Amino acid sequence: MKQRLKLFGIYAIFWIGYFVLARLLFLLYENSLSFELGLKEWILVFVYGLRMDLSTTGYILTVVGLLLTFTSFTGGKWINIIIQVFTIIILIITSSIIIADLELYNNWGYRMDATPLLYITKPKEAMASTELWLTILLLAATLGYILLGLFVYKRKIKEQVLKIEKSKIITPFLLLLLTGSMILPVRGGVGIAPMNTGMVYFSENKFANHAAINVVWNVMNSLVYMKNHEKTYDFMENEVAERIVKKLNKQDGKSKKVINKKNPNLVIIILESFSSKVIGELGGKWNATPRFNNLAKEGLLFTNFYANGDRSDKGIVSVFSGYPAQPVTSIIKTPSKTQSLPSLFESLNSLGYETSFYYGGDIDFANMRSYFLNSGTKHIISVDDFDSKLNNSKWGVHDEHLFDYLYDDLIKHKEPYFKTIFTLSSHDPFEVPVDPVFEGNDRATKYLNSIYYTDSCLGDFFDKVKETEIWNNTLFILVADHGSRRPGNSQNHDIDKFQIPMLWLGGVLNDSIKINNRIGSQIDIPATVLSQLDISYKDFFFSKDLFLTETSEFTFYVFNDGFCYITDSTKVIYDNIGNDVIYNEGEIEQDLITGKAYLQTLMNDFISR
Repeated sequence: MKQRLKLFGIYAIFWIGYFVLARLLFLLYENSLSFELGLKEWILVFVYGLRMDLSTTGYILTVVGLLLTFTSFTGGKWINIIIQVFTIIILIITSSIIIADLELYNNWGYRMDATPLLYITKPKEAMASTELWLTILLLAATLGYILLGLFVYKRKIKEQVLKIEKSKIITPFLLLLLTGSMILPVRGGVGIAPMNTGMVYFSENKFANHAAINVVWNVMNSLVYMKNHEKTYDFMENEVAERIVKKLNKQDGKSKKVINKKNPNLVIIILESFSSKVIGELGGKWNATPRFNNLAKEGLLFTNFYANGDRSDKGIVSVFSGYPAQPVTSIIKTPSKTQSLPSLFESLNSLGYETSFYYGGDIDFANMRSYFLNSGTKHIISVDDFDSKLNNSKWGVHDEHLFDYLYDDLIKHKEPYFKTIFTLSSHDPFEVPVDPVFEGNDRATKYLNSIYYTDSCLGDFFDKVKETEIWNNTLFILVADHGSRRPGNSQNHDIDKFQIPMLWLGGVLNDSIKINNRIGSQIDIPATVLSQLDISYKDFFFSKDLFLTETSEFTFYVFNDGFCYITDSTKVIYDNIGNDVIYNEGEIEQDLITGKAYLQTLMNDFISR
């Protein structure tokens, strides 16, 4: 019994040390953020994080306890084989998570959870954001971390296992009691609330809180609670929340007309990762879009516009279905739910529009095919429809070829049509087929160069379009799928990360206004467009007409289990995990309630679909 207890203790120390080292590795990898922390916060990251390390270790020890229980009458040789195989398996799993999280956090701004598993059926696209050298480095680091764990096991643990002798009859019962006691570290103590992410939050600095999280626990918890995709929020009575939300989106009244043609062609261009931060006409500090800037002077620019989420799969649904993004899931992943959503495609199909979606990548990535089919899109063009010689980027076909394909179809297709395209060259890893304009090899600079490239493709496309009747008969809407952390290294909840461009162009605009500074977001596109076409948008419950002055001026976006609610006088960012306001401007008391009501109503609607 003593040998088994000693093994239990040594094995616990082994895994606690393993996770503490992983946290140090995370802090060093994310040095641009961690080196801004003070010494006290560095220490507290480990102090608070230890609680979650103990919880994760408790899960592992529960399995080891059961293994030791069922091998009570077996000698150390066989126990070593069993424990060593188990250790290798856990080392492979945990090391893969720990190393993958380093780069994922660098891109996403929050610790790894079950989200990457949603892309596991598309490994090529899932890895496309990572450069080859970095992929190799991460794989090597994973292997190295596994081998380090095995080295320590063989040097410090194996000899203890081999010393184990057959036990007495009472040993299994004592081991079961010991195994059962693991409920304490697993739950995080004897309190009412079980271990949760909020327990390790201790700072006003979000990165410090994130660093305290044990990423293995985070992934495991996310997997166990995949039903989190069905997560509800109970801030107030549902009736109260619904009443608050209904007052926000008034769908009657006189809307200002900005187009001069009945049933014009409609083309929506979704620009991958275009952020207001890089657009001069929107006051961006990093001006990488000279062609967009020039186009903005010819059209109708929306200067106070936001993405509703932080990923393409969320932005697509917001743009075409007027449906807000969800904090911890994405409705596009559930075809049974997306088929119940309204869509611009269905609305325009009923008017005789020919509807098409163009994408230079794999249409099956992130369930896009199912969404567009459910949405009533008649024609879907993706990477397989292009000459295979053009498929020369990690994501597929570069934007210049995508715009050429669209232009050729605009010339030959019968009107009216509704065409939408989604660019991809400005997606991480930002590899574009032109010489760089901005000097540097860091990711922020590569991002700027990719934006500049797509912007040039956009400009060339409109140079050609303006020479045809297409320009005179078409409303073009340029909008981003989401913003970007780069440049400036915004945190995942920051407002500047979510502010994006929207620009209306084309000869059908009546030039009555050149700028719309009302606060809006992607979900307002369906109502605003359909109102201009004199089509009812009552099915788009969350969408509001940006030319209808009677509607409330607000926007709402979500990040990883949090939300932001913005009006013309207030801004409030709320973290659901820590249950606290992490940023505010103005008198936010009522608007915080409104934001909570909005999230609660949204998720109740999501669940019911």
